[in-house]
Amino acid sequence: MAKITVTAFIEEELKDDLKALAHKDRRSMSQMIAVLIERAIEAAKENGEIPSEAKS
Repeated sequence: MAKITVTAFIEEELKDDLKALAHKDRRSMSQMIAVLIERAIEAAKENGEIPSEAKS
C-alpha cells in the first residue's frame, strides 16, 4: 500500500508529548502518529463508529 503525506497543525505542548511518547517507543514522530491513527481507526471499527470496510 502506498504511503501518502498528511499535514496536521497541533499545539506545541501536544507535539512535545508526542515526541516523548515516540521516544519511549523508539519510533520517529511520523511512525508514532501512524500507529496512533491505526489504533484509533481499529477502535472505531470495533465500536461500530465506522464500518469495517470503510476505506476513506
